[in-house]
Amino acid sequence: MKKSSAAVMVMAMFALTVAASPAAAAINKQEFVGSEKCKSCHAEEYKSWKGTFHAKMLQPRKSGILKDAAEKWTTDGANPGPTKGNVTGAPFKLDDVQYVVGSKWKQRYLVKNDQTGNLQFMDKQFNRLSSKWENYGQKNDWNTQCATCHTTGYRITAYDDKAKKTLKSEYAELNVGCEACHGPGAKHISAKKADKKKTIFNPANVDVQAQTKVCGYCHSRVETEKWHTAQGNPREDMPAPVLGESYKAGEDWTKWEGVIMPGLQPDQPFTKEYSGDFKGMFKVDEHSKANGIYEEGKHHQQYQGFIQSVHFKNGKMSCITCHSPHAGKGKLKKVPAAACKTCHPNGEYTVEKHMPNTGQTAGGLFVRTHTFGKNPRPSGKGAADMGPPNYYE
Repeated sequence: MKKSSAAVMVMAMFALTVAASPAAAAINKQEFVGSEKCKSCHAEEYKSWKGTFHAKMLQPRKSGILKDAAEKWTTDGANPGPTKGNVTGAPFKLDDVQYVVGSKWKQRYLVKNDQTGNLQFMDKQFNRLSSKWENYGQKNDWNTQCATCHTTGYRITAYDDKAKKTLKSEYAELNVGCEACHGPGAKHISAKKADKKKTIFNPANVDVQAQTKVCGYCHSRVETEKWHTAQGNPREDMPAPVLGESYKAGEDWTKWEGVIMPGLQPDQPFTKEYSGDFKGMFKVDEHSKANGIYEEGKHHQQYQGFIQSVHFKNGKMSCITCHSPHAGKGKLKKVPAAACKTCHPNGEYTVEKHMPNTGQTAGGLFVRTHTFGKNPRPSGKGAADMGPPNYYE
């Protein structure tokens, strides 16, 4: 029986949009159990994790909005707050905000995109250092541009290969939960006591380069050409390379194809003159050339900076040498600013001197470099120039 052209078209559309099978979807949801499940056996670690910014990547507006931002949303006539959604251009008010993104450096605001059913950014961000509103031009849905690193167990479930657009995506848990760094926990929970350690990834049990890659998965600036956003643009995050699957801690993401990784690939050296979103990624000047390192020029480039350092190359240090995503079982939470004294008790090396603020995250606000150069460049304003976040509630 000959099919009608309409039927053929419907079948073609279905072929484009179908992604993971229901069985695959069920497997993914069964693998990732959520941090609340981890809490039952790891209460101390859970409690300390809850106090980190990893647990607060996204927060509901009422509990997470900065006090200054809420008060200045509509009252500052010379420097007005957000008024519209970046993707659709539709008008939105403060009460329409569903989630706030960030709080340590700056804050951005997510509202509904009725065209896609996802979340979209509003057109302004709040700079904590200046206490001012700044234009923010991200015209892609948060779900298909940033969610990989702001959630746990993220995956693309439907993709249109012809239009190059992510149609559907999902995640197991909002924010960077336990399984973001330890891998899915279902097998770990169900395993016999003797097999518990074999069923979960523990960064403490691998070498420092492998430890650092776990953090580097999100603390890098890349561009993914294989997967595009809901708006059809290359992504700045890295969903898993296979449709319907999630990245699992311990995987070597640096080998993935279809991703441009400045400083991490032979054809993408630190000294390359990058353009577009990559322009200004590294400080390439006489100071850099003389010292053989190229400090970070933007935010979330810590991995690309750290792999240039002697600390990384000598195989003795990783991110968790100085940072602790959680503490517990008698282990105190580490204070990164005091970490240098562990190996340099005489004070010849300090965070203030040897980790200048070079990566810009907002207007006049910079993040510390992790290249640890012996002859550091001058520092910009950073976290030390601000107090802790002050929430509205």
